[in-house]
Amino acid sequence: AVRLGGFETVERKSLDWRIRALTPEGLASRDIVIVALDDTSFSSQDMLDNFGRWPWRRKLYAGLVHYLNEWGAKVIGLDLIFQGADPQEGDDAQLAEALAERPSAVLAFALNMGQFREKEEAAREKLRQRLEPFAILPGAQVPLALKSYSGIDLSQDEFLKAAPYAGCITVQSDSDGPVRTATPLFLYGDRYYPSFSLAIAARARGEKPEVDVAPGPRLRFAGHDAPLDRQGRLLIRWYGPAYKTYKHYSVWQVFNSAIAYENDQKPDIAPETFKDKIVLIGATAASASDLLSNPFSGTYPGVEVHATLIDNLLRGDFLRAADARWTTVATIGLALAMAGVVYLVGSALANTILALILGGLYFASVCGLFRWESLWAPMVAPLAAGVIAFTGSTLTRYATEGREKRRYRRTLTKYISPQLVETILHDFSWESLRAEKRTLTVLFSDIRGFTSISEKLPPEIVIKTLNEHLNIMVSVIFKNHGTLDKFVGDCVMAYWGAPLAQPNHAELAARAALEMIEGLEKLNQKWQSEGRPTLKIGV
Repeated sequence: AVRLGGFETVERKSLDWRIRALTPEGLASRDIVIVALDDTSFSSQDMLDNFGRWPWRRKLYAGLVHYLNEWGAKVIGLDLIFQGADPQEGDDAQLAEALAERPSAVLAFALNMGQFREKEEAAREKLRQRLEPFAILPGAQVPLALKSYSGIDLSQDEFLKAAPYAGCITVQSDSDGPVRTATPLFLYGDRYYPSFSLAIAARARGEKPEVDVAPGPRLRFAGHDAPLDRQGRLLIRWYGPAYKTYKHYSVWQVFNSAIAYENDQKPDIAPETFKDKIVLIGATAASASDLLSNPFSGTYPGVEVHATLIDNLLRGDFLRAADARWTTVATIGLALAMAGVVYLVGSALANTILALILGGLYFASVCGLFRWESLWAPMVAPLAAGVIAFTGSTLTRYATEGREKRRYRRTLTKYISPQLVETILHDFSWESLRAEKRTLTVLFSDIRGFTSISEKLPPEIVIKTLNEHLNIMVSVIFKNHGTLDKFVGDCVMAYWGAPLAQPNHAELAARAALEMIEGLEKLNQKWQSEGRPTLKIGV
């Protein structure tokens, strides 16, 4: 089975979705039909008048078996257990006689983890002996961890002696509710017994239900290998919704058709309907308590579960689970691929699109394997690992790059205008930084006679005047997209054409030079009004 840890339940639900969405219609065999003990029959006055209230008299089943035999049914599977004597005298004898007419009937028994009803060892041994004729002997020791059952529900001895075949109808649901697997081989005491479906499939082939369990493990039957897990469970290959996959006939309609046939009247259901068919007689009514949950429905009749398994076994059409190693490889591989996309592709939009494409391709591959190869490959764990890896890598990358960009921004804003800083951080490839020759325009600006002026003024006035002057000069440089290189005393050095290429670098530098002079003239007017000395610059 696919091992997924905490994702196991979600993975099973994804399998349910694949079964519903990707199973083609019309795959089910037309040679399997169901005589349904349905709600219509339970409410039929004809049934009440002739067979009383539930449980109905056994002469009903005697008549069904007799007429189905007469109409040419290949196999008749009775998904019912006839325990205790029928209160109507003679009904049990009729049913036993009908079962013995032809070797076509398959009875059902149920195994459970309960205790024997009989207290005496001799009675328990007799119970085992009653069941033993239906045991099968595999060709080799069974390499399976089969559950050993202790309780059993059997039909009356007279029916077991009359019927040539019997199989176990016990079906186990998964822990989250639906039935997804079935056990074709059961262990009771020291004997192996076929499931109800396996017994019917063998009878349909005209042979005893003999099987062999090969390493893998695989159940070899009818020339096919059915893949099993270590507990001997077979994944069911479902074919469609309840009541729509296999043809249903209400038992009261079959009964009325039999009466009409007996009286040489035209029956509602033509006898040819059942010729060479596998006919299952079982309950589908809500009140019959034989409704199970499966990927298609929460109320799937148990008799249809058996019909599906019979279909699987006869056609060799099995659903396979991918090896557990597949899950490991797919999970690690998709996680690494998603993380690699983040670190190898610079653009956030591009790596998001690539990640979606990768996830979509894996999803499509898994669906394709199910649809065309009947393979249940892991979906949830690899996709979840991919999402986690992509998200984690993206957050890590952005946290790292964000830290670096903040450091670059703090440094660059000291030398370049804020607009140019954002352009550099957005478009510039820091990995491409290297030494290179480039034609630039360099600007120098210094104050004429600043040394003599500073000697005449108090230090605080010198500092205040110099700061105001340099602020104006730097703002003009930034306004014209220049890069501040350094201050050397009262001298300002800047350049154009780097770090970003600027085709009109000379023009930008010249405009900055003119604006510096204009800016200083305005500043001089302000200083003159304050009684401070004015300055002159050379650019």
